Amino acid sequence: MLLDAAQIERFSVWIPPIKVITAMASVFREPPQAPDHFNVTPHLAEISDPEKFWQLAYRLAQCSASHGAMTWLVSPLPLAELTTRLRLRLDARLPDNFDCINRYYDGRVLPHLHACLTDAQRDAFFSLAEQWWFVSPAFEWQSLPCRWREADSFTAPLELDAKQEAHLIDACYPYAVIEHFERSDPELLDSLPPLQRYGFMREALRAAANFGIEDSEAILFCTLAMTRGADFYKEAAWANGLKSVQQGKATLSDVLKAQHAE
Repeated sequence: MLLDAAQIERFSVWIPPIKVITAMASVFREPPQAPDHFNVTPHLAEISDPEKFWQLAYRLAQCSASHGAMTWLVSPLPLAELTTRLRLRLDARLPDNFDCINRYYDGRVLPHLHACLTDAQRDAFFSLAEQWWFVSPAFEWQSLPCRWREADSFTAPLELDAKQEAHLIDACYPYAVIEHFERSDPELLDSLPPLQRYGFMREALRAAANFGIEDSEAILFCTLAMTRGADFYKEAAWANGLKSVQQGKATLSDVLKAQHAE
């Protein structure tokens, strides 16, 4: 079981009483000792009784910040070797030789990484497990195709091209927007059922992109979608203003101010 401690409230307090976890290792190369570091890094935990996994998952759901806090691996590898292979996969390289941490241990990122890799990359990267399960935005357990191999054919770092990078950004950005509203306006976010939030934000961001709207203005677009309806931009009252935005003659903020002035 792979746990992203950064998404679990008071991880260091929550973990010790769980007897079904028989061993645990930090996925980062140098396990941090300070509690503030321990609580924000990924950990691999070995479970003694797979039958109790669902009870553990239920408990975790009560104290996790998102459905990406836990993924579940089925692998014949011992804990130490599996941890070593997971550490190797932390290193990624984006275009222009930009090195970064591969956040595959976040269940929100994992399926999109799987989807954007080439067949050869995917086969090598996911060869450390027979099964790898994650929780989807619809809060359903789903499994990623894996082909376990005794010999690890993966070579670090994971090289991603511009198209793969763009795919990951587009697929994961809705989660960043959700987190923004969790911090800045949780009451507004509560107007969306949790099962619908990812899909709603994804569609709103795609609509915003069609008008050339991005960054903070895209957040404003999502706010309007939640307060005025998902299809607000299709209304006649917004047509001329959004056309000006698309042409680069105005910003969405300008259009909103003009509407308030009328």
